[in-house]
Amino acid sequence: MAKFVKILLLCICFAGSASAEPVMEKRDGAIYVESATTAEVEKLFRTYHFNEYREAYGKYPRIYLKKMPEDWKEVPENKAKHRTFIRILLPLVLKVNEAISAERALIENINNKYINNVPLNENDLKVLEEKAVKYDVFTRMKGDTRTALLLEGLLTNIDVLPPSIMIASAAAYTDWGTSRLAMQANSLYLEEVWYTDEGLKPLNDENADYRYKIFSSLEESIAAHALKINSHINYDYFRVGRKLGRDINRPPYGEQLTVHFLHDNNMRNILGLIDYTLVHYGLAKTDYFPQLVDVE
Repeated sequence: MAKFVKILLLCICFAGSASAEPVMEKRDGAIYVESATTAEVEKLFRTYHFNEYREAYGKYPRIYLKKMPEDWKEVPENKAKHRTFIRILLPLVLKVNEAISAERALIENINNKYINNVPLNENDLKVLEEKAVKYDVFTRMKGDTRTALLLEGLLTNIDVLPPSIMIASAAAYTDWGTSRLAMQANSLYLEEVWYTDEGLKPLNDENADYRYKIFSSLEESIAAHALKINSHINYDYFRVGRKLGRDINRPPYGEQLTVHFLHDNNMRNILGLIDYTLVHYGLAKTDYFPQLVDVE
C-alpha cells in the first residue's frame, strides 16, 4: 500500500511539473505546440532565433501553434505582443502556402503535358475535375476546350497568398487574437456557417440564422480563408492582379493587392485597418519569397 501511495505521489508530482511546460511535439523537422503560455511561446521563439520577421527572402523555423497562448487575453496590449502574434501566424501561413504550392505544381505538370501535346491520362483528368470543384472553376464546354479552360482557371486560382495580408487581416478581425472567436474557436477571419446550431452563436443577435465556424486549429482557419480567397467571386480581381505579378516573376505584394479586399468584410474601414497594420508593422517584407526551415 505504501509503495502504491509513493508511486501515486510521484505521478501527481510529475503531472504537476509537466503542466508548467508547453505541451508540444517535435517531428519531421517541425515543432507542433498543442498549448503554451505567452512566455513559453516567446522562449521557444528565442531558442530557435525567431526574433525577426521583416526580412526579404526570410527563413523562419517550423514552429506551429495549434491555438493562441492560454493567457493571451491577459497579456497587456503593446507592440511586443503584436510582434509575437505576427510570429505565431507567419509559419502557419507559410505552411498553408506550401500546401497550395504543392497543388499548383500538380496543375502546372498537367499544363506542361497539355501545351506539349502529351496526352493526358485518366488521373490527370480526374485531378483537373477535382480541383475545379474545390476552386470553383466552371465551364460547360467539353473535350479539349474544357481542358484548356480548366487549366487556365486553375492556374489563376491556385496560388500562394501574401503573408502580409493574411496576418494583417487576422489582426484586424480578431483584435490581435484576443477576440472570443480566436480564443474559443480558433477563428481568425470571422467565417460563418448558416442555418445550423453548430458553431459559436453571435452574442449581439439572438435570432441569427448563422453561427461562427469552430476550427480545430489556427492552421485550419487560415487554410479555409486561403481557399475562400482562391475561389470566391469577391476575389476575382485579386487573383487576376496576383497572376499579372507572377507573369513578371513578382511575388504577390500585399500593399498593392489590399484594395481588392474591399468586400472581404463589412467591418467599418476594414481596408484602412489592414493597410495600416501591414505598413506599421513592416509586413510587406514577409511577401518576398519567405521560406520555412526545419528546426534542429
